[in-house]
Amino acid sequence: MKWSLLLYGAILVCLSGCQHLPPLYSTQKPPAMHTELAQLMEYGAKFASEYEGATKETCAKYKQLYQQGDWQAGWILALHVTDTKQKNCLNSKQAIQILTTLESDNLINSEIIWLTHIHLNWLAELELQTKKASRIKRLINRKQVQINELKKENQDLVEKLEALKAIETSINQ
Repeated sequence: MKWSLLLYGAILVCLSGCQHLPPLYSTQKPPAMHTELAQLMEYGAKFASEYEGATKETCAKYKQLYQQGDWQAGWILALHVTDTKQKNCLNSKQAIQILTTLESDNLINSEIIWLTHIHLNWLAELELQTKKASRIKRLINRKQVQINELKKENQDLVEKLEALKAIETSINQ
């Protein structure tokens, strides 16, 4: 009789396993980190709208906000570096410095730290590619100078050859 009550209870628990969970375990609550990410997106939209109207003033304003401790302003400025359509407020080295500082900051949630880390890697790769491109441009310029010198030398040799042919023709006559 004791075992039948225990068996009945176990069967009841197994059958009720698919029932609604109490509100304590509800998955409907939005995590706090999503609201912080949404706030950051709104902040970015605000920056973009202000930036379209007054570029220099907006850059100065957000740089000052970052210096006063607003990490979101720094994050937005650093992300804006990769926008190739517009002039940027920061260069890539400044953006890397800001993102490195933010990455080590414990005030930011893990989602944004992860995004910061990804963006840092991307900026570092962009910096490498920029250095590589400038090195190749310098090499192209040096080769172009060499080509121009060789063309001039070739032209001089052609002129000397023509002068020698003229001398030879005059001697043979």
